[in-house]
Amino acid sequence: MFASVKDLQIVNGGQTTASIFHTWKKEKAVIDNIFVQVKLSVIKNKENFSTIVSKISEYANTQNKVSVADLSSNRPYHIEFEKLSRSIFTPISENRSIQTKWFYERARGQYKNERLKESLPKSRLKAFELKTPKSQVFTKEELAKYINAYDEIVEGKKLVIAPHIVVRGNQKNYIQFVNYNLEKKLNNIYFEDAIAKAILFKAAEKVYGVKPNAIGDMRYVTVPYTLGLLMHITRKQIDFWKIWRNQEISKELKELLYEMMTSVEKLIKSTAPGGLYGEWAKKEECWLKIKKHKFHFNLENIKADLIDPTNSVKRKVQSEEDVRGQQIKEELLRIISIPYSVWKKIDVWGQESGELLPNQINLIDSIAFKVKENKGIPEIERMTALKIIDIVIEKAPALLDEVDAIVAAEAALKADDPVIDIELIKKMRDYDRRNKRLSGSQFQVLNNIITNNEALSDYKKGICLKYYRELNKKYGFRG
Repeated sequence: MFASVKDLQIVNGGQTTASIFHTWKKEKAVIDNIFVQVKLSVIKNKENFSTIVSKISEYANTQNKVSVADLSSNRPYHIEFEKLSRSIFTPISENRSIQTKWFYERARGQYKNERLKESLPKSRLKAFELKTPKSQVFTKEELAKYINAYDEIVEGKKLVIAPHIVVRGNQKNYIQFVNYNLEKKLNNIYFEDAIAKAILFKAAEKVYGVKPNAIGDMRYVTVPYTLGLLMHITRKQIDFWKIWRNQEISKELKELLYEMMTSVEKLIKSTAPGGLYGEWAKKEECWLKIKKHKFHFNLENIKADLIDPTNSVKRKVQSEEDVRGQQIKEELLRIISIPYSVWKKIDVWGQESGELLPNQINLIDSIAFKVKENKGIPEIERMTALKIIDIVIEKAPALLDEVDAIVAAEAALKADDPVIDIELIKKMRDYDRRNKRLSGSQFQVLNNIITNNEALSDYKKGICLKYYRELNKKYGFRG
């Protein structure tokens, strides 16, 4: 009888495991006879699975300082938010021609690991950094800060979520975020609004500035307070969809934020008992005083930044199929980035090294052929190909060294490719009728397109392009 484990997590013993791995990897030590005692926890209550796992992690790590954020990484909320962040691209706009992702780091080090994984072949690294810039990486604690700064949640007579909670620091703010946000239903609209809040928060920090050109010396206080006040005075009518769509805030909104932050900071300092600004800002009383104060901000200039009830945008909620479809697209791009010739070398290496399982080796031929012919790759082959790539990156990364050279050569070839149309196909057919350079079946494909007046699909254009390249490279045909 066999059993298997997926999504294996080390609750306590990460240092031991890492030490053994590095001793084997770097020092080439023999570890065949080393045994590590394992306590396996079987959780039968699947409804409370995430909560129980978090508690096990918490109580098994009492000798080390482990943050609440680390212990809650496997909550369904975070897993779902991470999934959305990997599948949702920013919109193309007048100022942004490249679609990018906001990378949610559910667990520490995820971005670094993903970047390393995408660095082989090297041609993919630049694409990864363009698509997922480091400036758009954010953690659970940062997400909690971005969301809590705008919200007010009351429990009884006490505010449990508000800007003064954000000021208390990442850990305390995150605990409140966990207590009052993790049961929310997530979808692409929730994700887009959360990113819009992040963009607004980051923009406010930039407007506030840094020493010596800053508004003052209380950015960590003034920014969340000002954003909370902005939500209050606009009655939560800031158009987050517009911010998401543009991936920036307007000049008018920046100007208002500057004015607001200057006034808010001045009021906090003038009302703080004993001049203890930071401690005063952590109190609910301070937030209530700011909220009740009669400021005189002119909102006319930011009308375009507010939701227009007469012209509201109907936003479409993505289905699970949409999200999964995008993920599959990303996986396929990773597979086809490795050329046919390299897949064949991986096949040989897998057989000679014994690093690949027989079922993996059996599928490589089919995967390589589909990459070469630009054909669809079914799920079992897609999942196998991804696993093989990970094994190659770990065990034999040199196999991927030539990918960049092949991709560069193919790009140069594509630069010389002509437009495939009926006229060029006629010239190719007539040339081959005189010179007999193609095979009989290849000639017949060209002849059938002409004589039968067949429609030029992308597939047929691709076939004809291959024939053109063959005639051009070997025999100098130029049309």
